[in-house]
Amino acid sequence: MDRSILTKNAGLKIGSLTVALLLWFHIATEKDTYEWIFEIPLQVVGIAEGYVIADEIPETCAVRFRGNGKRLLTLPWRDLSLRVDASDVRSRGLLQLGVENVVYPDALNLEVLAVLSPQELVLILDRLEQVRLPVVTPIEIELAPGYTLVGEVAAVPDSVTLIGPASDLAALTSVQTDTLRLPRRVRESVDVEMPVLVPQIYNLSIFPTTVRVVHDIQKLGERLFEDVQINFIGTSRPERYLAEPRSAAVTVQGGTRLIEALVKDDIRLVLDMRLIQPDGLTLVEPRIELPLGITLKIMEPALFRVTEF
Repeated sequence: MDRSILTKNAGLKIGSLTVALLLWFHIATEKDTYEWIFEIPLQVVGIAEGYVIADEIPETCAVRFRGNGKRLLTLPWRDLSLRVDASDVRSRGLLQLGVENVVYPDALNLEVLAVLSPQELVLILDRLEQVRLPVVTPIEIELAPGYTLVGEVAAVPDSVTLIGPASDLAALTSVQTDTLRLPRRVRESVDVEMPVLVPQIYNLSIFPTTVRVVHDIQKLGERLFEDVQINFIGTSRPERYLAEPRSAAVTVQGGTRLIEALVKDDIRLVLDMRLIQPDGLTLVEPRIELPLGITLKIMEPALFRVTEF
């Protein structure tokens, strides 16, 4: 067979075939009537002010249409929906879905035969509530030797706004971010943006959706404070008591910047006289009060005798 017969004037032949197919398609879709099932958006309207849908509903409904082929083919690009009125619902309602709920352009001259699925809608409403909740930031990091965390891990902002069904929001006390994981040994402060995990609540909005997670890491340092005095509490006349010895040398440790800013008055050695027998013989250990991020390394002496005058 001579292949040149097939390839000769190939462009003209392909063009003619295309025109013929389009003409056949136009005639077939213009005159013949078809039935077709389309998934169309489900819209709930008329919800009372201050209320919100509180449980999941279908996004679409399966609807059977009848009409000429050309108009049916354009349906996916048309503005159509199944619209149901919820103006009489306050908490829970069972709404029937029928052909009368289908909204589509009249110019299409189509017939809606049936709503196939779902044919009814269980609608649950709740009051729309707005709350502000703190953000929790889980972390999994390893500090390098000789480094320490100063203060608490902080989220900026430290709280977010949630808007949604009141009953579901009432069960929440906080929200959290993704877990911050740093596999390497950390030597520098952390300041990264993390997404807030959205609770599994239908129709919930959250603002903002991300926060900064700030983690102040400093090199570990220590500092000696001499002559830290004893403070007597639990008595209206602290001048009646004498500790022996009268002061202590206190070595504390913490982040270097925090240590550098520390002064002696930030350290308090406390003896509660409601708990102590001031007989001059019994050895007692004072409570030490330190700023956040500072820890005691050693105190000399660690025990004292108290005398009452």
